[in-house]
Amino acid sequence: MCTYNVRIEDKVIEMVRPHFDGESAMRAWIESQLEIIMKNYAMQFSMAPMAEDKSEDIYQQVKALEHDPQGFFKLGNILKPSQYSAEELRDEYISEKYGI
Repeated sequence: MCTYNVRIEDKVIEMVRPHFDGESAMRAWIESQLEIIMKNYAMQFSMAPMAEDKSEDIYQQVKALEHDPQGFFKLGNILKPSQYSAEELRDEYISEKYGI
């Protein structure tokens, strides 16, 4: 695990500090949020080389499952697995929706 020193405006820290159960809880939250942001940033570069014809191919494969009762279960053979855990996806959703 890498360690970085980051600078955050004192006023911002003072605004959020009361909402955490101590410094370690706030530090853990900051680290988790920063990690999510960095993964999203890196993901835009890994997705960039995807050619339009590849996207169309994936779309056609998914579309072919439209009337297949087992189609949902076959998506795993078409779509690559998410690099994020369910907890990370949930936390990101809550963060975006509620701003926390």
